[in-house]
Amino acid sequence: MRYLNDNEIRAANEYGERLRRLVHEKQFPSTERARASLGCLIIAQEHHHGIVVLLSHSLFASAFALVRPAFEAYIRGQWLSLCAKEAQVQRFLDGEEPPKLANMIDALESLEDFNNKIFSIIKSKSWKALCGYTHTGGIHVQRWQTSDGVEPNYSKEEVIEVLNFADLIAGLSVLAVLREVGNEDATKMAAEVVRTRLSLNKCPN
Repeated sequence: MRYLNDNEIRAANEYGERLRRLVHEKQFPSTERARASLGCLIIAQEHHHGIVVLLSHSLFASAFALVRPAFEAYIRGQWLSLCAKEAQVQRFLDGEEPPKLANMIDALESLEDFNNKIFSIIKSKSWKALCGYTHTGGIHVQRWQTSDGVEPNYSKEEVIEVLNFADLIAGLSVLAVLREVGNEDATKMAAEVVRTRLSLNKCPN
């Protein structure tokens, strides 16, 4: 079963491509901090592309499983850019795990740009579900139960919600990349692309 029509898939792909072009071949600072941060943020953007591709092929379980990694990649990228100490950046690049997500969120939300606590709100409302979708918890297996057997049984509202959230994270990630590279014109263009896309994202009645 396809939950998204051709126009919805096309619009999602076009949005992702516009974001990709905005960061393509931009010059960025050649510091360890920038490399670590941008690596995370670009991976978050690629997760968005992966989610769109998977949804377009009705591979819902895998698409839903990518939402948590996309969110984590964005938070890690922002934390590495704005909060991490130099030693923490280096340890991260050497393969050490960063602080727990809650600690990174606390550090980010101590900054003026994030003091609306939006990341804490997202985590408190959605984290249990995100973990369940990523780790094949009961909440995800429930979406594979029907009266006739074991098969996908998502609602269109759920699929749209996942796509909308992925759109948001991809847009925020691109804005963070452009802030890192210091391209004001591209940042304004990206902000308008994201604003337009999010204003059009509506769950069906």
